[in-house]
Amino acid sequence: MAPDSGEIWHSNPFPLTPVVRLGPSADLGDVPVEAADSGNATILTPTLDELRHLVGDYLAAPAAGGRRGRAIALVGDFGLGKSHALREVYATLGARPDAPATWIVDEPAEDMGGMYRDRLRGPGDTPQGRRAFEELVRDYYAYVTANRVGAQGSDPRLGTLDGIAAGLRDRSLDPDKVVSALRYDPEVIHADLRGTLGEVTEHRRFATALALLQEPPFTRMVWEWLTGGEPAEPLRERGITAAIGPSAGHGGQQHPGSGIDRVFDALAVQGFLHGRVGSPYALLMDSLEKVLEWPEATRRPFVDAFERLVNIYVSRGGLLVFCVSPQGLRALRPSVHERIVQLWPTGFDERLTGQLVAAYVGTGRSGAAGRERAGAAPERTAGPFSAEALRLLHELTEGVPREVLKTCRRAWRLSAEPDGAVRNVSAGAVLRAVRDLHEKVSREQVLSDVQEALNLGQWRIASHQPVPARLSSPPGAPEDVLYWISPAPNAYLAVILTRSVLVADDAERIAAQVHGLRSAVRPGWCEALLVVNGHVARPMRDRLGRSIGSRPLVYRQTTDFPREVHEALRQLSGRVAEGRREEGLVQLGERMRRDLEQQTVQLAELSRSVATMASAGRPGSTPSHRQRPESVDMEPLDVEVRAEPEAAVERLPVPVRRRFQEALTVLDTVTRRVAGLTMRRRSTATPAELGVLGCATLVRTLTEEFRGAVVVWHGAALPGAPSEQQWRELRRICREYERAVEVLPVHLLGGAGPPHPRTAARTVEVLAEEVWSTLSSTAVPG
Repeated sequence: MAPDSGEIWHSNPFPLTPVVRLGPSADLGDVPVEAADSGNATILTPTLDELRHLVGDYLAAPAAGGRRGRAIALVGDFGLGKSHALREVYATLGARPDAPATWIVDEPAEDMGGMYRDRLRGPGDTPQGRRAFEELVRDYYAYVTANRVGAQGSDPRLGTLDGIAAGLRDRSLDPDKVVSALRYDPEVIHADLRGTLGEVTEHRRFATALALLQEPPFTRMVWEWLTGGEPAEPLRERGITAAIGPSAGHGGQQHPGSGIDRVFDALAVQGFLHGRVGSPYALLMDSLEKVLEWPEATRRPFVDAFERLVNIYVSRGGLLVFCVSPQGLRALRPSVHERIVQLWPTGFDERLTGQLVAAYVGTGRSGAAGRERAGAAPERTAGPFSAEALRLLHELTEGVPREVLKTCRRAWRLSAEPDGAVRNVSAGAVLRAVRDLHEKVSREQVLSDVQEALNLGQWRIASHQPVPARLSSPPGAPEDVLYWISPAPNAYLAVILTRSVLVADDAERIAAQVHGLRSAVRPGWCEALLVVNGHVARPMRDRLGRSIGSRPLVYRQTTDFPREVHEALRQLSGRVAEGRREEGLVQLGERMRRDLEQQTVQLAELSRSVATMASAGRPGSTPSHRQRPESVDMEPLDVEVRAEPEAAVERLPVPVRRRFQEALTVLDTVTRRVAGLTMRRRSTATPAELGVLGCATLVRTLTEEFRGAVVVWHGAALPGAPSEQQWRELRRICREYERAVEVLPVHLLGGAGPPHPRTAARTVEVLAEEVWSTLSSTAVPG
């Protein structure tokens, strides 16, 4: 749907690089930065509203017990507007007439000392901030001195000390005069720092510096040291021997990670001073997750120092707001999680996405006088963006503000007419913009990384393509099978490369191709790994996963991608193996069921015959002319039915023959025992006894078939040295017998008789392994 206003837009209002930083001064405040950042439009989201409420509550007049500190974590992945929200906090603090002291860390650096000296922004950056800090120090001196003297008793000449302390807090008394009147002693400050910060910092250095800050000859020296410079000689003589920032090693080289503890000590002390006299103070820190990229030698000290700083700010009335990824948050101890308020920004819904687009489009009208803050004109519309384009924009970007702005800028360019005019941005332009932004890597590069994954796992590439070429690479389709992997005989993994999956038609086309590949190979013996060289939104990824049975991998230019491919192939290979195993068990179970039904019928007939013979043998009974007592002969139960010639069996190695014979003898013993019980009772066999007879008979048949297969294998094996293929065939034969025995209730067979130390069940359970180990350790004779 094209816009109805008929307006024409020309200049592209969307930022070239939609990234907000707290570093450059041009990025801060209300001054807009043309095409430089995404900070010129603010959309009121639930997260931003809650953050404003928390900050406003902190800045409100403190209760009788003093100002309560708090630490707030903005947690989320890149592009969700965390830095933008942090900048809003900065603007809120700076807009107040009594703006609190604020320190800003745009992002932590491994060289924290250099960061503190060159990039940390705080009250000491301006003359006004320095004067305010010096007044704060005088307030602190007077406040602590008053408390100390008050603990020792009142001085009637000075009035009540409580009134003096109150006058210092509301600035109605001159701190210099109070300090002079109370005979201030620097040791008072030392004692206060020892009692409150002794576990956090080297209090004596800072106590000395704060005392000297009030002396005009030392003021400049102390400020140079407080801002990261090396201490001057007069300061060194008084115990301040090292800079807050970097510490130099041999040859003047700075150590990586130097100054971490010193920097956090400085932030703790300076913040503590404000909290001690009841003044608000704030620390804003962006991109805390950068620390995860550091070596352990610097990462751990930083995390420890940061956690101590959180405790100081929470317990001493400060405001700490920092941005961090979910991974970075997990790197902090659970005790820290308990002390912070977590806010998790999410992607915009469709309404907020439209508001974001409208806020920028409102600055791109022909003749626009200038930019305005978003939210000032709620009647704004999305201008040339059609309703379908906005819907698709939200769906493909999942409402992530940074992705929305990048896509809008590209779609705007694609919709521009030759004269630069933009009348309509359609859904097609949004689709093309997404493809342009995300399909930048060549097929050859993706193929190279997939090859690295195959090398990593030494995956065996199939010697031939198991399906027709038209199925692997359909004509005109963007999907292409890069490799056919064969993790097992007649089993395959297809590695499929496709471009962005954006709409339902893309997903249906891919699902149809994967299903066609599986049908052409064999159901359950083929799996597909889809590699997307482009973009696929999370809902579409879930839909594809349900359709093709495995989640697609989106190509990323990271060192971890080949390992991700390898791990995905390993899991799919296991799924194929499990599918084949389940299929084999189903077939074996069906075969066992048929055989058991047949054996049950035969055993029922045998039971009736035994009952008839027992009845005919009782005194007074009349023998049937068809079944005479003297014709009863159970010998056939003990006769071995052989499926292979005796001479062929004799050619097996003696240990193998003995193991087969032992198993068959044990099974015959079980059969005779149950039949003998029935004969002695002169009654029909019970259902339990019929079950044992059926199991023993069925296992005996399986054992004979197993022996026959081994005899055939032995006859075909290469004299003295079977081939690798022949060894695999023997292993297959043994495993089939093992699986067959596993699904039968062989535990019902009971004992095997006095000569045998093992039970009948154990005898048949270990038979296959014994046959394998014996044959594999014995050369086949010629």
